[in-house]
Amino acid sequence: MRNWIAAAGILCIGLSGCNTLENIVENMQVPEKPVLTLADVVPVMQPRTPAEKAKQDQLLQEDTTRFKSRKLASEYYVTQARRTFEEQKTDSAQWLLGRAWLMDSTNNDVYQAYGRIYGEQKQYDKALFILYHALEADPQNPQLLTDIATSYLGRFYATSNPDDLRQSRKLLEQALVLSPDEADINYKLAINSYYMQEYGKAWDYLHKSLRQDKEIAGKSFISALLEKQQDPMGIYNNANVQ
Repeated sequence: MRNWIAAAGILCIGLSGCNTLENIVENMQVPEKPVLTLADVVPVMQPRTPAEKAKQDQLLQEDTTRFKSRKLASEYYVTQARRTFEEQKTDSAQWLLGRAWLMDSTNNDVYQAYGRIYGEQKQYDKALFILYHALEADPQNPQLLTDIATSYLGRFYATSNPDDLRQSRKLLEQALVLSPDEADINYKLAINSYYMQEYGKAWDYLHKSLRQDKEIAGKSFISALLEKQQDPMGIYNNANVQ
């Protein structure tokens, strides 16, 4: 789930000069943001009849008995949701998260997992809403900060709003302070720096990420960065990145 929005995937279509911050500001159109509530982003169908309520209560009691507590049951369903999400079974993952939420609506992992699913579906407003909800309960969580920053990167690519790019940078820098050796944070800072036209920084963050995870960087990103600036360390060039 680490790369739930693959950074290379964000970049693969449009890594070109026309997508850099300078040109985007000239042509940006900021869409109106929808007003969301928790009910909009946690799609758990509430029972409509006494019979449905009784059936739901029975299932909750069975799970409580099976797992010894509602908290443990919720943790189990989140784990299963993550597994099915990795298998690209999004509907199943959402169903499992619904069960997890019913068992324990205070389980922050439920909201984080929903946020990642919405990010994968490119529903960035929903992703940001629910991830910020999770962050309120765990403000020093570097993975949550990175997930939120990733949603901003995705929304920037979709809407070309430079405010999203700036907010992504801010959150990634906060995450880096908390987890300086995390490859994913450094790689996304490299992508952010590319769009900011800070190519030296992009190379620096890219090399840091590769020292931590040799497989993290996509060739499309490295090639695009080479078009803007040659690798200061001389490791990559147009001949060996094909």
